Amino acid sequence: MQNKVPTSQDERITVTWRIIIVCALLTLVGFNLRSVILAIPPVLPLIQHDLGLSYAATGLLTALPVLALALAALPSGLLAERIGARLCVSIGLVLLGAGTLLRAIWPTAFLLFLFTLLLSLGIALTQTAVPVLIRHWFPKHIGLVAALFSDGLIIGEAVAAGITVPLMLRFLGKGAWASTFVFWGVPVIALLVLWLWLAPPAHTRTSMRRFSPQDTAASTTSQKSDLPTQKTRVNALHLGILVGAGSLVYFGMNGWIAPYNQAIHHADITPLALVTLNAAQLPVSLGVTLFAQQLAGRRSPFIVAGAICAVAIAGWLFTPVVLQPFWAALLGGSGALVFTLGIALPPLLARPQEVARLTGITVSLTYGVAFVGPLIGGELWDLFHLPPLAFLPVAVASIMLIILGAFLPSRARFYTKSGSIASRATIACISSSGVPAWKRLAASSTLGSKWISPTVFKKMPGRLSTQCTALSISCWSSNGSYHVL
Repeated sequence: MQNKVPTSQDERITVTWRIIIVCALLTLVGFNLRSVILAIPPVLPLIQHDLGLSYAATGLLTALPVLALALAALPSGLLAERIGARLCVSIGLVLLGAGTLLRAIWPTAFLLFLFTLLLSLGIALTQTAVPVLIRHWFPKHIGLVAALFSDGLIIGEAVAAGITVPLMLRFLGKGAWASTFVFWGVPVIALLVLWLWLAPPAHTRTSMRRFSPQDTAASTTSQKSDLPTQKTRVNALHLGILVGAGSLVYFGMNGWIAPYNQAIHHADITPLALVTLNAAQLPVSLGVTLFAQQLAGRRSPFIVAGAICAVAIAGWLFTPVVLQPFWAALLGGSGALVFTLGIALPPLLARPQEVARLTGITVSLTYGVAFVGPLIGGELWDLFHLPPLAFLPVAVASIMLIILGAFLPSRARFYTKSGSIASRATIACISSSGVPAWKRLAASSTLGSKWISPTVFKKMPGRLSTQCTALSISCWSSNGSYHVL
């Protein structure tokens, strides 16, 4: 009997014009996921004044998207497994656009928080589903496409934060903060239309039965133990805290630079420090994109980023204040490096049917750590009345980047020399007599029809195992597919 499971190879995008369109779509998705929420801080004083919000309520409004990502990403990953990642992105964009525009129609305090929560759920659903699509559509270029998506996120942050107030003052009116929601909501609706029209289908649901050795008619009792089950290559907690540490560095510095400088009577340096912290992200993200395929999955970028962050936070605290912009640039750039490469880790390290779940856990932990870290810093400041303690979580996160980065699985375990995923592994054939049988094998379209020799087998990485009998070969591959030849 021959059983087939849909694989990522069936959905791979290979036509050049379609590759360009889909990469542009994913970049625009990233842009809109951040523009709608980063357009809030520039007009926050107006919102606070007009709606009579307390400082606590104002802080909650800015923190709500981060909290929603922390709480909703894992359920979003589970939903993507059931209904498919492409549909999840579509639903997420609907929630994002609806929440953004409805905030402008009824600008009251309660509805502002309600619709902010609605659009935040859309962000969580979409951001969790995109890596799954990247794994299915671009299995050979995960690092590059993930970096393009990350570029969209970072460009969206920078553009929305930079042009919202000038646009409002020039075209919408001095206090027309509600109209800015319309300005950033309309592009989301336009993107939704483009997504439904141009995004290719992706059968990413994983409810189908996976391969079992018992499905193969040629399997015998003596062969049952020869098909090991592949385990996830990295612990989700490990991955989530690793990427979360980079986000904590960014959010921790953004949250505490102004209060810290105010406390040490150097508020004049705050604007320049914040600008360099955020501006440094974009050139680093764009630079990483050029080498993303070579850097994705390597340990060294995370270790280097952690070391730079550790040195920079020490410099921030123990060197003259005039150097703050320099240290802030190092911290912002390192955080962008971790975030850009971190997005690629779930689709790189997990089997296709596990990408959604691992991405959900990773995003939940990432933003959970980013949300809790600054709070701990504030508690330490209140408890000991020492402003520098607000940055202790940032220092700890820097050390965690070094440690957890060093313990990532080796790139060689899931990448070949050509940069393709390890599902292009060789096939170890064992005959019924137990003697290695090197046979002509067409395991998949990625491997092709080749003569597999013992020499080639030793050189090629991968954990794909098979059984060989006189009549058939049963293949169980790391990408969840199998064929009986």
